Amino acid sequence: MESSYSAIFSNLAKACEKQLRTTEAGLLWEVSRYFEKNNSESEPIVDLKGLSDALALDDKEHFPDLQATAQEAADRGALRMGVWGAKVNTIEKTVTDRYLKVGDALLEGKSIFVCEACGFIFIGQEAPEICPVCKAPQSRFSKIA
Repeated sequence: MESSYSAIFSNLAKACEKQLRTTEAGLLWEVSRYFEKNNSESEPIVDLKGLSDALALDDKEHFPDLQATAQEAADRGALRMGVWGAKVNTIEKTVTDRYLKVGDALLEGKSIFVCEACGFIFIGQEAPEICPVCKAPQSRFSKIA
């Protein structure tokens, strides 16, 4: 296993922490530590399906409640956080689900870029010109693998 897998999941964990989603962050840190410590071909000892289910629950329950409360309070910052959080949550779920389907092939010949502003993760040849979540320029992306 490459150390880059640990970086993917640690960045997902950091994004969850910024959104105060401690359950999901804990699961992602566990996945990150697994890849950091193991170089074997064995199956992960973490529950990636459970992580995917927790992220799906956030989309259905937590973000709508957050956005309704923010709208009621007319808090633009909280509204923006809710929108960005929901988008990044969807991306985190997609990355997790893709890894469950294709495993190590997910990163073959690709690099991982993370938006420093919102936590958006992009897997490809080069970072996008502009972040699709927060509209930050390409210069705000860090290459992690």
